[in-house]
Amino acid sequence: MSRGRCFSRVNTVGFLLIGMLMLIFQGIAFAETSWFTCKVELAGPGKDYSSVALTDQSETPVFTGKWFTLPADKSREMLAVALVAINTNKQVVVVVDPDAGAYPEISDIYLLAGQ
Repeated sequence: MSRGRCFSRVNTVGFLLIGMLMLIFQGIAFAETSWFTCKVELAGPGKDYSSVALTDQSETPVFTGKWFTLPADKSREMLAVALVAINTNKQVVVVVDPDAGAYPEISDIYLLAGQ
């Protein structure tokens, strides 16, 4: 096999690998984070992180009773919002990618007024 053909095959394989890696990492970089109006089912602190169980309140729920984690740097404040929602029977609005692993992390949580 000539050196030119070998180099051409190496380039082709290299470009294919780079293309596959770009597709894989593109899915990670552009997660489908969305806004959801939810009922807080359970909330509390854990040993390593705080978590909440939420049910999507849309006509066709994306999740029901799904557990989410709260970021360590905002855990206390977010847990307080979740507990107020439980105590006042109000809904919350969260920003999260519900498909990001077994226990996705909520990036924002807001108490929904006027219910």
